[in-house]
Amino acid sequence: MHWDGDRFFASIEQASDRRLRNRPVAVGAERRGIVVSSSAEARRFGIYPGVPIRRAKRMCLALTVVPGHFDLYEQFFRQIIELCEQTTPLVEPLAIGAAYLDLTGTAALHKQGAASVVQDLRDTIQRWLRVSISTGIAANKTVARIAARLRKPHGNVVVPAGKEAAFLAPLPVQWLDGIARTTRDTLELAGVRTLGALAHAPSDALAIALGRNALQLQRKAQGVDETPVRHRDTVQALWRETIGFPEEVWDEPLILRTLHVMLERLLARVRQQQVEARRLSLLLRYTDSEESSTSQSLPQPSALDEDFLPLLPSLLAAAWRRRVRLRALTLSVGRMYRPSAQLSLFAEPKRESGALHRLAAAVDLLRQRYGEGVIRRGSISDKL
Repeated sequence: MHWDGDRFFASIEQASDRRLRNRPVAVGAERRGIVVSSSAEARRFGIYPGVPIRRAKRMCLALTVVPGHFDLYEQFFRQIIELCEQTTPLVEPLAIGAAYLDLTGTAALHKQGAASVVQDLRDTIQRWLRVSISTGIAANKTVARIAARLRKPHGNVVVPAGKEAAFLAPLPVQWLDGIARTTRDTLELAGVRTLGALAHAPSDALAIALGRNALQLQRKAQGVDETPVRHRDTVQALWRETIGFPEEVWDEPLILRTLHVMLERLLARVRQQQVEARRLSLLLRYTDSEESSTSQSLPQPSALDEDFLPLLPSLLAAAWRRRVRLRALTLSVGRMYRPSAQLSLFAEPKRESGALHRLAAAVDLLRQRYGEGVIRRGSISDKL
C-alpha cells in the first residue's frame, strides 16, 4: 500500500485551527512567493500548488494565506506513521505526507483482508486527526504509488495482482517516477506517450533515448517492480554520510572542509531521489569512542548546498562539546519533503530563481560522468 496526503499542509492547518475550516486557505512559501498547498475551498477558485501568492489573492479575495508550519506538519506525519505501524511493522516513510506499507500477512494478523485494513486505517486517520489520505493497494510499490495518486482526493484504488500492466497502459508516461521533463520530451518525439507504449517499445531504441535507466523504466511501465518496502532505519541510512580519519584530528579548518565535501555528497543523493530535507545533524566520535551530536533545522525544506553550508560552523561548534581529538564524523539529513513540481514554472525572487537548482543539476551530472573531483566549490578547493 502507498498512501498520499490530500492537500496535506492546508488540511493540517485547517485541522489545527477551527477558524480556517470551510474557508479557502493557501499555505505560502515565503521566500519563493508561491502556493505550496491549498484547501479544497481554495481549489474551487483555481488555486493550486505552484500559483504565485499575488495571483492567488487576486483569484480569491477571501483567501487566507498562512506561512508553512513545518514542525506542525512533521508532528502530524509522525502520528500517522504511528497509526500505520499499528497496522503493519514494515512502514517506509517516503517524505512528509507519504509512505509505503507492506501488507503481507495482514489477513493472518488482523483477521481481515488488505482492503478492509486500509479502510480502517483511513477512517482512523480521518477521525483522530481530521486529515484525509488517498491510498493505492497493489502487488508492488510502483503500481501502488500511481494508484494512490489516480483518484485524489479521498481515493482508494486497488489493482489486482496480474493486472498491473493493463492498469498502467493508458496512463501518460509522466505518471512514472523517474520520467523528468526532458525525458518525457525525448519519448514524445519518439511517439512514446503512454506507459503502454513505453512497456512495448524496442529495448535498443529506449537505451539510446534514456541511457542506463531504460531497462528499469521499461520494467516499471510493464508493472514490474521488485523493490521491497524498507524499514525506516534502512531509509534513514540513505541520508547519512560517515568519514573516519586514519589519524586523530584536531584541525578545525580541516574538519570543516571535510564536512563540506560530505554535505555535497549527501545533498547530491537527496536531489537524485527528488526530495528535499529540512534538518541537518552532525555526530562526532572522539578518540576514546565517546560520541556527541546536535542538529539544526531550516525554516523551509531545501536540497541546495547554499542553504545548508552556513549551518556547518555552528553545528560543529555545538557538537564538539569536549576538547578531545576526533576519530570520525557522521553527517545526516532528515525531515524529508517532496518539492513542488511546479516551482520552475513561475517567476520567483532572484535568490530562488531556479538558477541554483539548474546549477546543482549540472554539477551533479558532471560528477556522475567524470568523477566526484571534477568540480569543487571554490571555498573548498582553494584550501585542499
